[in-house]
Amino acid sequence: MIAIRQTLGEVVGADVLIAAGLDALLQGLDTPSLRELAGLTRAEESEAQELFRAVADELDLTPSLPADPRSARWELVRWWCTEIVDGRVRPEIGGRLIWLRGWNELDHPDALQPIVSWVSEWEDWTESWGVEREEYARRIVAESKALLDQQWPPA
Repeated sequence: MIAIRQTLGEVVGADVLIAAGLDALLQGLDTPSLRELAGLTRAEESEAQELFRAVADELDLTPSLPADPRSARWELVRWWCTEIVDGRVRPEIGGRLIWLRGWNELDHPDALQPIVSWVSEWEDWTESWGVEREEYARRIVAESKALLDQQWPPA
């Protein structure tokens, strides 16, 4: 997710990049640049941005994005939908990214409204509704799959 944020031009602090590198190593990922990134000291923070880009390249973490910002957002939405459907991202997390980084940034397209609605329901859920919370996660997955099964970007 940090790699995507950077792809969209967001500035991510060196401390966050270093911590992410350390977390990745602890989870079993390993590349030469990742080891360097995770081992940076406070005095070496200026190297973090370049090392993180190298790690993202080595691990192929970011999707290729078109130069046009609107097209790039739609490609990210497609990527998040794929991550949700393939089970690599929890539905409520991927759906929230689609809501915040897709739906909001694309001026609220109708095609993304169902995902936004299901994420909202997932977040607001209480036991008194008489529906399992996981039902909303399943609906996010189903809607993500439905989006992927149509023309892209969706009309």
